[in-house]
Amino acid sequence: MMKQILISFCTAMGLLFSLAPAQATVIDFTEVTASYSGNSLDSKGFNFFNDCANVSTCILHRGPTSPYNADPGGVTFAHNEAHSTTTLTQINGNAFDLISIDFADFFNFLTSQTIQVTGLYEVGGTVVKLVNLSSIIGLETFNFNWQGITQASWREISGNWLQFDNVVVQSALAIPPVVPVSSPPVVPVSSPPPAVQVSSPGTMTLFGFGFTLFLTARKKRHGRWFF
Repeated sequence: MMKQILISFCTAMGLLFSLAPAQATVIDFTEVTASYSGNSLDSKGFNFFNDCANVSTCILHRGPTSPYNADPGGVTFAHNEAHSTTTLTQINGNAFDLISIDFADFFNFLTSQTIQVTGLYEVGGTVVKLVNLSSIIGLETFNFNWQGITQASWREISGNWLQFDNVVVQSALAIPPVVPVSSPPVVPVSSPPPAVQVSSPGTMTLFGFGFTLFLTARKKRHGRWFF
């Protein structure tokens, strides 16, 4: 009895841990301590790639001392070419969940603008969301909660340039493959054997043979053929 209880407990705990949410990661660029500019940046297992024409200055580092930094005391990165696109992927190529991103206008100058964010699902298909920056100082947080995407990209579609920070992501939970349930083989039902048809002449022959035996037996017993 005790052994069965222990097995049930271990099974329940294993199921509980398997269903536990993945640990979220906040990409805030605090590890980037030196000035940086370029078109590709790695941080905490993720890559940010910008498609601007001037590769050497596609995205710019905004350190704590920059007057344009929308994250006081922190670090942000900014698009340096209008309407360019930054794409986020996991370096190992696996799918991930996008929880939220902080955006601000390029100079942190109370500039409102619209940003288009697009996600590409691992299972196929895309999701698009438009977010609007308010005319405020500092970063604004936009929630997405997109699960199982292989990349997320953003670009401003009104206004020029923008900066981003505090990208919250987590590794996507593995989805077990769907195993198709095979149908049992269909066993053909054999038809019953056809009934044997006895032709009329055959029936009469059998009847005559039986009647002859009856008369023979009667003669032996009573000494006559008929009653």
